[in-house]
Amino acid sequence: MVMTGSWRRHRAVNRMSPGVLLLLLAACDSRVVPSEVMPAYSQAEAAYGLGNRDARVVIHGDPFGVPGAVLGKAVTDPMQNRVMGVVTNFTTAPNDTAHPDYRVTFVFNPVRALLSSSVCGGGPVETKPPQPDIEVLGAFCRGGGALTSATGWLDDAEGPADRSFRTLMGDMTSALFPTTVSDSRDSCSGADC
Repeated sequence: MVMTGSWRRHRAVNRMSPGVLLLLLAACDSRVVPSEVMPAYSQAEAAYGLGNRDARVVIHGDPFGVPGAVLGKAVTDPMQNRVMGVVTNFTTAPNDTAHPDYRVTFVFNPVRALLSSSVCGGGPVETKPPQPDIEVLGAFCRGGGALTSATGWLDDAEGPADRSFRTLMGDMTSALFPTTVSDSRDSCSGADC
């Protein structure tokens, strides 16, 4: 599930370890919190769906009030080379090499809380008008479901060329394509181990 809203943001931050908080504060440009990775996700799945082809990026909302092509380029440029071991070409205007079942979807400033399945669902998503504070929900989608998802925030964005916005989109991409996935089925804690 993708968390949205400032109270959820604070709740997620309160659950983080002090080391993670220090790293977030050191970065300072953007904040990105990945959601739980679905069991079906793997780097092989990302390579199969996106590798050596155009990778479709779908954008809902516009935090800056700019033409779609300008926002598309501002979103996809910092995404390039962020999927470890997979050669991709993230684009909002994919050619026929794009796998029809796979895409990355971003929702900027949603009006209400959304589940990751709503981000990937393909239907219309209600978003707020342009504003300087950005909340972005992202998901790596297969069909109508999310394999991974993340939520990011940026305060006082100055526009699509803002270095902090580029950092946010790069960080979102890295969060959507983790290189390692912990498998809780293989870990054990407590008195039953």
